[in-house]
Amino acid sequence: MFLTTANLAKAKSKAVLVQMMSAAGTGYFFNTKRNRLKDKMVLRKHDPFVNRHVLFFEKRKIKSI
Repeated sequence: MFLTTANLAKAKSKAVLVQMMSAAGTGYFFNTKRNRLKDKMVLRKHDPFVNRHVLFFEKRKIKSI
């Protein structure tokens, strides 16, 4: 009996974890997940440092989920 190792391709995940950075320039950020095939996210959420709603832009990808 021969033992062979098969290199099975790993399936790509459907979501990625991304870091969202505040456009107000306060340095406040949060992490969220988005679909891998979508464009970069832009959200309007509350920034506690300026105490108002501001735009949050996707800064970088953290990891695949």
